[in-house]
Amino acid sequence: MNAPHPPEHPDFSCAAPNNLEWAFEQSPDCVKLMAPCGSLLAMNRNGQLALEIDNISSYYGTSWDSLWPAASRPAVLAAIATALGGTAARFDALCPTSRGTPKWWDVVVTPIYGADGTVVRLLAVSRDISAVRQAIDKELETSARLQFTLAATSLGEWGLDLANGSWERNLRHDQCFGHPQGAPAWTLAILLAHIHGDDRARVTALFDGAIVSHAALQFDARVCWPDGSVHWINMQGSCYRNTHWPERNDRLIGIVADITERMLLSEALHDAGRKKDEFLAMLAHELRNPLAPISAAAQLLALGRGDARMMQKAGAVIDRQARHMNHLLDDLLDTARVTQGLVTLDMQRVDLKHIIADAVEQARPLIEQLHHHLSVQLDPCNAEVSGDAKRLVQVLVNLLNNAARYSPAGGTINVRLECIGAQARITVSDNGVGMDALTLASAFTLFSQAARSSDRTAGGLGLGLALVKTLVERHGGSVTAHSAGKGRGSALVVMLDLVGASGGARAPQALAALAPPLAAEALRVLIVDDNRDAAEMLGMVLATGGHHIDLVFNAGDAIAQALRVRPDVYLLDVGLPDMSGYELARRLRRLPGGADATIIAITGYGSAADRASSSAAGIDHHLTKPVDAGQLARLLDQVLPQAAPSS
Repeated sequence: MNAPHPPEHPDFSCAAPNNLEWAFEQSPDCVKLMAPCGSLLAMNRNGQLALEIDNISSYYGTSWDSLWPAASRPAVLAAIATALGGTAARFDALCPTSRGTPKWWDVVVTPIYGADGTVVRLLAVSRDISAVRQAIDKELETSARLQFTLAATSLGEWGLDLANGSWERNLRHDQCFGHPQGAPAWTLAILLAHIHGDDRARVTALFDGAIVSHAALQFDARVCWPDGSVHWINMQGSCYRNTHWPERNDRLIGIVADITERMLLSEALHDAGRKKDEFLAMLAHELRNPLAPISAAAQLLALGRGDARMMQKAGAVIDRQARHMNHLLDDLLDTARVTQGLVTLDMQRVDLKHIIADAVEQARPLIEQLHHHLSVQLDPCNAEVSGDAKRLVQVLVNLLNNAARYSPAGGTINVRLECIGAQARITVSDNGVGMDALTLASAFTLFSQAARSSDRTAGGLGLGLALVKTLVERHGGSVTAHSAGKGRGSALVVMLDLVGASGGARAPQALAALAPPLAAEALRVLIVDDNRDAAEMLGMVLATGGHHIDLVFNAGDAIAQALRVRPDVYLLDVGLPDMSGYELARRLRRLPGGADATIIAITGYGSAADRASSSAAGIDHHLTKPVDAGQLARLLDQVLPQAAPSS
């Protein structure tokens, strides 16, 4: 449609006789005069500047709603309709300027009536609220970021009205005080009632100071949950003064976090550090004890004034105390090697009755020195196990020495061997100092000891039970400690698997099943593993299935043996000392007969990446330790023997 000629001045002739024309031009807002149909008739100069319009005449006669983006148009049309109905309308909407600058507008559309009472004009006043909207959006984004941070860090939010004492908070706040579904009400008094009695006075004083002086608040404290458990919280707050809204009171706002896990970890680290310091002090004490007589004897020998008898006695003292120091150092080194898995067990079929007899013989000097009464009770059953005889004796000697050291002179020590189903149970009990619940919980922890007097008459470094636990578990068994409390004695119980009734010892940790049945066809199997015990035990198991077994313990010998016998099957450990099992597999494939051989990896590495490495190296199957002998037997049954190499 053709735009009418713009009026030289807005036509307010139908409005009340006042200086509307002057107000129209002086208004800082964008003021528009429109016909009832919504077409634009006039716009003030400030409005043109706000909308960045250079030539306003081109807009006259244009429908006002067409100047708005599509998303805002429904609000514009609704406001026009409302104004035509005789009621002023208001809305907020986005409308860019003629140059594309985005702006938000707060718009009021008002009807102008003619002499006959009908709406003859519409007056639209638009105020640029872009800065306000940006501030609101920024505030909303800040609030969203805050809520995300609070949720991600599991922080509770709270606010205390300093005038009326009301307390605002979120659910996470209540959860920090042991209310999973939220507390029905909350006040400062309720909060203080949750604080542990030993911390309550301190926390109360901190809140009083923050409220009176509007100071910052920060503390860690214990809280008692409704279920009786004790937890830790960290609470922080600061004063917020409302300078824009006088009706809003000053508030103390802040956050609260459950720090129980952190405090427990800190306590555990502190306890570990304390135990380390105590152990080092104890070690220094134990080493200085023999050094004193050695030093004195050395000085006596240096003087050269004693007779032969005195010199002989000084030499004996040096020898005896040096052996004692050597024993202490051996204990330290042995514990380190065993607990780090650096000791190889010589697994054989052994009789626990012989183990107990040897252990009693080694521990007897200390038992007799302290005048203890020793009782040994042996079940008449066949108590044979698969184990390292030397290490099992070491386990029993440690238990007997512990019982002797921690029992008063003239105490009673009992050793009992029982066969219970498929397991042997060895119990070493005494009527000594006993253990409380805390000592029982850490009995097998390295460097952990029950409290002792300052003279340390019991001696030792607190390594025995940690060593016992590691050795017993290396044998596939378990060890537990029991005590009715301090002064009521202790009992240490070792459980070990008995040899099967069929007469074949159960394999150690490397094997979890008994020997497989006889194979359909005998195969030449080359086992490559640097762990001799594991290789020999696996070879024994497969030999009972009728296969011909060769054992080598490194990759170089494996290649040499493969050239001699052309194995049908290779069982490779991946972690070999001179070459990885993957590289060895590649080289074996290039040897005569290697392409047709079956290669099986038997390893402790079982991730998807490890299996992919096996496949890439040409390994047919990947089994993880402890290997299932039945599964291995089924794999071998699928292998056909190769023709023997021609001579």
